[in-house]
Amino acid sequence: MPKWLRYAGLLMLIALVMPILAACGDDDDDSTSNATTVATTAATTASGATSPTSATGATSPTTAAGTATTGTTTGASPTTASSSPTTATTEGSPSSSTGSTGEMTQVGPFTAEDLFFGKTIEEPGNQGGTIVEGSFSDLSTLLPIVTQDTTSADFQSGIFEALVTINPDTLQPVGALAESWDVNADATQYTFHLRDGVNWSDGEALTSADVKFSYDMYMNESTGSPRVSDFTAKIDSIDTPDDATVTFNLKETYVDFPADIGIYGIIAQHIWGDVDPAAMQQDGGATGQDPSRVVGSGPFLFKEWITNDHATMVPNPNYWNGVPVVDEYIVKVVPDQAAGVAQLKTGEIDFFRGIPESSLSEFDGNNDINIVNYPTLGFTFYGLQQDAEKSTLFQDKEVRQALLYAVDRQALIDNIRFGYGEVAVGTMPTLSWAYNPEGIENKFPYDVEKAKQLLADAGWADTNGDGTVDKDGQELAFTMYTNAGNQTREVYLTALQEFWKAIGVNMTPQTEPFPALVQRITETFDFDAFLIGFSWSSTPDQSTMFTCDAAHGAGFNITAYCNQQVDDLLHQALVEPDQAKRIDLYTQFQNIVVDEQAESIMDFPNGFAGVNKRVHNIYPSDVNVFWNMQTWWVEE
Repeated sequence: MPKWLRYAGLLMLIALVMPILAACGDDDDDSTSNATTVATTAATTASGATSPTSATGATSPTTAAGTATTGTTTGASPTTASSSPTTATTEGSPSSSTGSTGEMTQVGPFTAEDLFFGKTIEEPGNQGGTIVEGSFSDLSTLLPIVTQDTTSADFQSGIFEALVTINPDTLQPVGALAESWDVNADATQYTFHLRDGVNWSDGEALTSADVKFSYDMYMNESTGSPRVSDFTAKIDSIDTPDDATVTFNLKETYVDFPADIGIYGIIAQHIWGDVDPAAMQQDGGATGQDPSRVVGSGPFLFKEWITNDHATMVPNPNYWNGVPVVDEYIVKVVPDQAAGVAQLKTGEIDFFRGIPESSLSEFDGNNDINIVNYPTLGFTFYGLQQDAEKSTLFQDKEVRQALLYAVDRQALIDNIRFGYGEVAVGTMPTLSWAYNPEGIENKFPYDVEKAKQLLADAGWADTNGDGTVDKDGQELAFTMYTNAGNQTREVYLTALQEFWKAIGVNMTPQTEPFPALVQRITETFDFDAFLIGFSWSSTPDQSTMFTCDAAHGAGFNITAYCNQQVDDLLHQALVEPDQAKRIDLYTQFQNIVVDEQAESIMDFPNGFAGVNKRVHNIYPSDVNVFWNMQTWWVEE
């Protein structure tokens, strides 16, 4: 029996007899393609144009016993919203700097009530109290501009708001700071009308100047923003004709703009305007050392961040859409998923996302915890360094292909994920309207002999008989990193090590804390290989991971993959208004990056959250978890 399979069995045994050591799961710590709505983002890879299909899959087993916090059974979403954006046509809207004039389509207006998405919100049965969420990754920053991890973005979502938020059921964009917006006929100009009466937490009025300043910083390379390449490729200029109006003039047609670019946190110009962009990451408002500089427009105020222990927010008494019910919301760092599960069971934490599949049975018959199973808009993938200045092992696509052929991904899902999730076919998660598995030409089935042949064809052979193939005096041996505490990925690494050993590849697993891993793969690029998860937004554009100009820190093209044909297809799909044509373009794009193994997508996992039943009004999902956190309340 392979060692990794023994570990998977041990996880199941531990989950039954020693819950504190249980491990597996996948949430709460991944890199993300956007900020602010990241639980959102993770769960929103469909466009706002259509509702997604289910991603649970026919072969997924039934989920663990328990009900969602709204009374629905595990695996089901709470009551869904029935509302969708309203549109109207108006004449004579302002012209853009590129000369667009004439008929505009209005989306909205959205009332404060629309931001509850038609869901049932209980009246609080108690005022005050504390809700504690467990996270096995610490924050890395409090500044949305530079955020590139889910833990930070989730915490920030209680403090900073965006122009647009996402309906977690329909994936439609809904106005948040923007009460409505207008779009011209060719979708090259979007004019957002800000909600009246919204102030920063220090009492200053939020205006269009703050919005423009925020997006200027997202597009400023000096800040270290990971959005630079994505935003600058789409935005030509930003106008602020008055304090309540912001016009984005785009370089080309982009029908997904509100759901894709409108969801990023807005920061206060009067706080950050005098800060050198290159110094923003180290500013006390980003590190939490100066709480007075953490000024947002959201329902909560920042209180403190004790590194590697906890971060706390408290109610914003002047929040425009209702003062929060609880006294404190705390994100507590737990050592790993096993500890998170244990503390959820003992009541030390109230809310925990990323419950490992191996621990689900521990909650059978538990009358204190609700378990929710939800599809995600993320994937698990490993990346191979393609920058020749960093590594010369993976330049040949045959090597990259061989490595994936050598992995029995269905066995990993069956034995480590307990059947929850799907083998990835293509790069589009199953919730995306661009998901088209039938159109993917190479699904990379498990085939050890083909893997060996590909390596041989690329000139790799075991010339010295030590069990590891070599070429030109270099062995195919490397270290692969993943984040400590995510034991699903840790076992994945062990499995990959054994799968690859069977074809003469020597991989050494290495774990490290998630913030350190993020720095390694997005700043120093000091790696040969890594295994991680990624969460996508409500649109299918994957330019930030696969285009040439998104490499070297300008986006999330971590492996420095570059193919001009891929860039062209992604660009064509971005500006094409017809959805059927876009699906075809995205399918063509996927066939190239899958064939070339630009990134090696392992699976599309399910997510699991546990919520103590004393907490009310939480709707766990992979989409926009924190949309109503001001209404959350706890029993005495």
